Parts: sequence; structure tokens; C-alpha cells
Amino acid sequence: MALRILFKNITLRSGMPLQLNNLVCKRDSSYRSSPIAQDPSCYAKYEVSSSPEEWKFVERLLPSTLIPTPSDRKDLPSGWQPQTATFGEYPYFVHRSRNHMLPVYLKVSMRGTRRITQINNVDGNIWALEAAIKKYLTRVYGDKKIIATKVHEVCGHLCIHGDHVSKVKEWLLKKGL
Repeated sequence: MALRILFKNITLRSGMPLQLNNLVCKRDSSYRSSPIAQDPSCYAKYEVSSSPEEWKFVERLLPSTLIPTPSDRKDLPSGWQPQTATFGEYPYFVHRSRNHMLPVYLKVSMRGTRRITQINNVDGNIWALEAAIKKYLTRVYGDKKIIATKVHEVCGHLCIHGDHVSKVKEWLLKKGL
């Protein structure tokens, strides 16, 4: 909120009068002092159209309300791959998110010192998935890292201590999940 204070007439030490406005407190850009809005036709010229030929250009600009189904191509420039495994192929299944992405996330807490890799949307035998991922990560890292896991069977979450997001995503894509 900006205030302007305007002073009355002031005489300087030299005796020369300095003509200023009256003492007034005035707020700039206040809601109450702004003019009342008028009819929109005063501000911009517009016309209402219901012609389908003109609306097809507007509909192109509006965002889609549904997420489109992904293509079956495997060589997309983004590196995204479709899910090739079906439910029942393995004793466990990892459903994709609603954006068709792998539900593997990195949770950072404790001011950046605790990093936990979390896998969501797990169906089936989550304990078999935990054993398979543990086996894969111990093969990748050897004895350098201890792979500690936490399984939340009811919610279908699997948490792995450490930042293993890229390795887990790579393993899930290799399996087709």
C-alpha cells in the first residue's frame, strides 16, 4: 500500500515560498478508489460466435480433459516405453500411474539427508517383488550398500532406503512392468 503525502505551502530559509499542494493522504492503486467496472463492450471489441467452423480452432487450444491412450511404439523420442507384461505373468504386478508413467518416486526428507525410493501401485505378491528387487540391487551394488526395505502390504507400497529410482525403473522396464 503506497501513501503519498502532499504538503501545504512551505517557505524556505532563504525566504522564497515553495508552493505545494494541501496536506493530503492519497492511496495509489486501492480497490475502493478504483472506478466501477462498466459494460465489457467499453473495454474491448468482441462478438459472440457459435459457428462450428470457428470453434474448431478454439477447441484445439483448450487442454484435453482426458489423458490420451499411449501409442504402442517402443522407439519414442522421450524414452517412454509401454507396459508389455500382463497381470498374472509374474506373481506381482506394478500398475502404471494415470499418466501411464512408472510409479517410482524419490522421497527426500530430514533436510535432504534421508532418501527413500518408493514404488506405488503394487498388486499381487508384494513380498516376491521385494525379494526380486533386493536380489537385483545387491547384484548391482554388491556389498557396497545395504539394501533396507519396508513393505506396506495394504496400500501396495514398497520403500527402499536410498536413491535407487533409476535402477528400479530400469529393472521394471526390463521386466515389462
